[in-house]
Amino acid sequence: MTRREILEGMFRKYGEAVSIRGNPVNAVLRPLQYKSNASLNLPTDYYDDLHYLYTGPAGHKLCIGDEIQGAVRNYVVKRADVAMMGGEELYVWAVLKMLAPDADREVCLEADGKRAAVADRYTVKCIQQSRTVSAWGEQEPVDTVQGRITYELTVENVRSIGGMDLCGLSNFNLIAVGNGVRTVYSGCRWKDIAASGGAGNTLCSSMTLVAAARTLVKEVQENG
Repeated sequence: MTRREILEGMFRKYGEAVSIRGNPVNAVLRPLQYKSNASLNLPTDYYDDLHYLYTGPAGHKLCIGDEIQGAVRNYVVKRADVAMMGGEELYVWAVLKMLAPDADREVCLEADGKRAAVADRYTVKCIQQSRTVSAWGEQEPVDTVQGRITYELTVENVRSIGGMDLCGLSNFNLIAVGNGVRTVYSGCRWKDIAASGGAGNTLCSSMTLVAAARTLVKEVQENG
């Protein structure tokens, strides 16, 4: 019996029953604690009551944004990878976040129709260049006029895909995939980028963006 088969037997015996893309899987889910999992090189704000460490069979790969349905609560995948030993895939590990019904499943940057980076979270400030209208001889304004609307976003824990240079991005989109709705901030350009890294650590960046437009796209549910 191989090491992978031994682990799969342990998952079947001791794991929790969950559903991934409609497929039943047995996996181990436990709260993410810093002392026992610091080697994963995750941002310190992952170690709270909302994040969990998933360990499951290698035959069921996970991607960022995948939803995992459990008996009590649902989760979304924030990080995922495959553990290997001696060239053999042993198991899949992932960092999960407890999923609220209206929470975003995924946040990513898209350039030229391709995903350029993924991020953990964002905040957005809507700015409207409005002005008041005053009548001649009146001290108080009589009306307001709507001006152009722009959006300023702060994006945290940004990780590039395929070695994409974040500083080289221009006129890109930020996409937040929620529960049946995609929010697209288009025409983005970055104002500043701050990066943090180190030996053995995953390079993460925070970015301040300006977007020209915001669009809500309702996703069509396919019936099987």
